Amino acid sequence: MYIEKDVIRAWAYAREDSTLPGILICQMAELLGDAERQGIQTAGASQDMSSGKTLDRMGLKEALRAVRTGHANAVLVKDVSRISGDKHTLLCVMETLQDHGAVLLCIKEDAYTSLRAKGVSQQIYQRSFCMGLGLPWLEKSRNGGMT
Repeated sequence: MYIEKDVIRAWAYAREDSTLPGILICQMAELLGDAERQGIQTAGASQDMSSGKTLDRMGLKEALRAVRTGHANAVLVKDVSRISGDKHTLLCVMETLQDHGAVLLCIKEDAYTSLRAKGVSQQIYQRSFCMGLGLPWLEKSRNGGMT
């Protein structure tokens, strides 16, 4: 799926399992700063201080609600592991993005490469083909470096 840069409305999402709030605050500041430098409109922001092994996180729920309601058409994270390191949880989030025509943007890595390494991209490709949906990440070459 290709979304022109000027129509991206990204929801910034930060997650850290550390009990030190300063780490989470710095992560969010980095996300928001990068969005501003890239010219990406921020539709909102949420964060979680918890493990990424479950979908039951208030900040993640808020980000996905913004996607479901059309308030945001992208979720901006530091890297894919901020969504989850668990393949099943990550796949559920990516399917939600795909179902609503939204994309995942990562500031520290190429989202597709990371999703491929985690064994998720092939399932998303197959789902895209079967259901006629777009892919829930942006290609690096089409958006000036943001993935």
